Amino acid sequence: MKAEPGELETGYIDGVELTTGDSIDIPALVLNGVEDGPTALLFSTQHGKELQGTEVVHEIMHRELSPERVRGAVIAIPVANPLAFMHATYRSWIDNRDVGYVNVDNPEGNTTERLANAIWSEAWSQADLVLNYHCNDHPDSLYFQIIEPTDETEADLKRAAQAFGVTTIRRDDRVDQGPSPVGSDTVPTLSNKGAAEGIPELMVEFIDGRYLDETSLRVGVDGTLNVLKEFDVLGGDPTEGPQEGITVVPCKYTGGSGVNRAHGMLRNDHGGILYPRQSTGEFVEAGEVVADVVDLHGELVEHVEMPVDGYLWAYAGAQQFATSGAMQTIESGGKVVYAFTHEPDPN
Repeated sequence: MKAEPGELETGYIDGVELTTGDSIDIPALVLNGVEDGPTALLFSTQHGKELQGTEVVHEIMHRELSPERVRGAVIAIPVANPLAFMHATYRSWIDNRDVGYVNVDNPEGNTTERLANAIWSEAWSQADLVLNYHCNDHPDSLYFQIIEPTDETEADLKRAAQAFGVTTIRRDDRVDQGPSPVGSDTVPTLSNKGAAEGIPELMVEFIDGRYLDETSLRVGVDGTLNVLKEFDVLGGDPTEGPQEGITVVPCKYTGGSGVNRAHGMLRNDHGGILYPRQSTGEFVEAGEVVADVVDLHGELVEHVEMPVDGYLWAYAGAQQFATSGAMQTIESGGKVVYAFTHEPDPN
């Protein structure tokens, strides 16, 4: 897809075909400004259950931006994985793959790899900056963003995080696949290959992913416009400081000092019904109960405790299963909740 200077074009990136021969293509919008400048990619709904970013894209592209205001270009993908979106599943229903976790360099690969290759070739590789919108579900109440810096992207990610203005969590763990700050020696996912080529990516997490929410829309639109101003895609200065009216855990990227660092996933030993016991974004001491597990006879079988002093960022629950239903249940070794710690600046 292309748009001439001064135009907004809507259309599709060629995707894949079903067994019926029906095409499943990726919706896209391209707004080309009247002035030269950088290219920003607004990327949403990599996971088919996460709807908030789609509305943020629609609001930004149709009501906030115009070719006369934009320097450079804004590419927007409101639904990055239509295979997951059509069945409200986390991953593609055909092969149970995540479009953000597969090899983008394999145009002749499996179904989801072909979608990822199309996204990389037609959009991500052309961007100077990526805003990647995700969502969490009830009972989560914390808006946050994740940065995974490399030496080359560190400075730009700091600027983007400060401009967006929500709780910032830094991850430095390097993994073999999936979004991580790694280079060409690992699986070339969208995030990995982008990081290796110096493309900064800010991952933003909204709440209440299945139903549209006015607060998520406001947080997404305000933060995105601030980032576009910070990177000179839009004129004017971004609003200083964290966004108002939401919980923010301060750090050097957002309204404070020190670093909020990802601790990891807390898991359980026993299966049953999961009862979250703490609010996300609130301080939790080591040893406090973050969730209870009750078996099918109604007996309490486990307290899941916080291993460190820190914070919870999202109860994962059944969100990531391939099915469209997400129940408040959990199996042994399941994903209970993500935790992070705050590291003060060294004296």
